[in-house]
Amino acid sequence: MLGRSILALLLLWSTAAAAADVVDATGRKVQLPDHIAHVLPAGPPAAVLLEALAPDLMVGWPSALPPEARGLLAPGAASAPEIPRLTGKDDVTDKIKALNPDLILDYGTVAPRYTDLAKATQEKTGIPTILLSGAMADIPKTFRTLGAVLHREERGETLARLAEGLLTLPLPPGNQPKVVYARGEDGLTLAAPDTDLTEVFTRLGWHVVAPPGQGALRKTTIEGIRALDPDVVIFGDHSMQTTIATSEAWRTVRAVREGHAFIAPSLPFGWIEEPPSVNRLLGLAWLSGTDPGILAVVFNAVVYGHVLTPVEFDAVLVGFRQSQ
Repeated sequence: MLGRSILALLLLWSTAAAAADVVDATGRKVQLPDHIAHVLPAGPPAAVLLEALAPDLMVGWPSALPPEARGLLAPGAASAPEIPRLTGKDDVTDKIKALNPDLILDYGTVAPRYTDLAKATQEKTGIPTILLSGAMADIPKTFRTLGAVLHREERGETLARLAEGLLTLPLPPGNQPKVVYARGEDGLTLAAPDTDLTEVFTRLGWHVVAPPGQGALRKTTIEGIRALDPDVVIFGDHSMQTTIATSEAWRTVRAVREGHAFIAPSLPFGWIEEPPSVNRLLGLAWLSGTDPGILAVVFNAVVYGHVLTPVEFDAVLVGFRQSQ
């Protein structure tokens, strides 16, 4: 009996030890604390992911969040303060340490820059730091992995299954248009193809067009957009709804003139990106042909943890509706 008891204790100890380790998207094996009560998101994509899975554990938001967005989130996340952004340009190591998080979470592109940042952050702060893949195809796996890390397995599984459903929606047959994704108040900053900003379109099989150049964002002119001759223009800023309704210059762009220009909803987060996180599932489902109203109601309740009132529902879809 004594031998069996010792064996059982050893098995329990080994299981607990394994559960305290996680291998992140960089391939690093990170030792986790026994209890995680405070998680610091390194940047906006990580913050949206964390809000969806465990809003009560958030230390804060690493970017300014307007009141109209906060009002559409779960209470814990809605009241979280603004905190330094680890993925920004400044060294905020001391400020991060002062917040005393149990875990630092980064989420997004698994590139050398962010891999090195995760390693350096953990070395400088002594706080376990993990980077999870931000690829859309990996969203279900990411929900499950983070759910296990934060001991929110049931919540992680619920979100993973929702993501799997949205990722497998059938695409409209034979519809692979050229698309411009235009950001900014003037609509003249275009997102480049093959970036996390345009991954929604890539998954749809749409052809993203942008001026030649370097970087994920490229400045252009209305003439430049007209020369690209997109079949569809998606705007990321609601201020463009008045512009495209009244501007003669924009009507020289074929997609605008033919009524194929749309304002992507952006509350509480952008449906195409801004930030490029799990919110992109909304854009994928919307452009696959799913009713945007149903998407807004279900996604906000299930993922963001807040049931939209009729007024809030109208606020989320106002730009979209006026662009029809």
